[in-house]
Amino acid sequence: MNKEFGRIITNLRKSKGLSQKDAASELGISQALLSHYEKGIRECGLSFLVRTADLYDVSVDYLLGRTPNPSGGQTVAEDIPEIDELSDVNNTKSNTYCLLNRKLIVNSAAIIYSLLSEINNKKLSKHVTDYLGIAEYRMFRYLYSLKENNASDVFGIENNSIDEYCVSSMALSTARINNIKQNIDGVELSADVLSEKFSESYTSLRHLIKNAEKTLEQNFKI
Repeated sequence: MNKEFGRIITNLRKSKGLSQKDAASELGISQALLSHYEKGIRECGLSFLVRTADLYDVSVDYLLGRTPNPSGGQTVAEDIPEIDELSDVNNTKSNTYCLLNRKLIVNSAAIIYSLLSEINNKKLSKHVTDYLGIAEYRMFRYLYSLKENNASDVFGIENNSIDEYCVSSMALSTARINNIKQNIDGVELSADVLSEKFSESYTSLRHLIKNAEKTLEQNFKI
């Protein structure tokens, strides 16, 4: 059974306001057995899987961690919360530096994906997404591991060499991008074009470029 299963059914039970005893009763099993399923000590059978999907009104694929969409359908843009919903619980407690740079990165990423949409090459979009996704994944793992006793149930891969794998994956994505860019039509761009096309977002991109090049100059004495 997928290791995400225990976490998923626990979260579903809690979100429905059910105690472990009540959920076990609804599912026709003992509380002890449900506890084992939630902790990942034992694997359930198909009949329990189906009953659980019915109880929480989700798909079996969702229970198995195969899709982030509870209904089991393909995830669409509307399923992803807007940035305001992902923001801090109380922005007044946030560091101004972090808030500023989050806006720079989010707005710049929006420009990247607008350009990808205009170029309309699925392979290019996938490789760029793979690169950016691994970069964020890598940074999140760094932050998550700052406290050594944090539970490891967030991640599906437990490996001491995960950082090396991330670096290699990003390098592979870059190589694939370089390999296909000769065979696709890009978008004619300049500072004026970007400013007109993306208006306020381009200000963020300009700041991000300036900050990145400053970092490169400092790190490598360019």
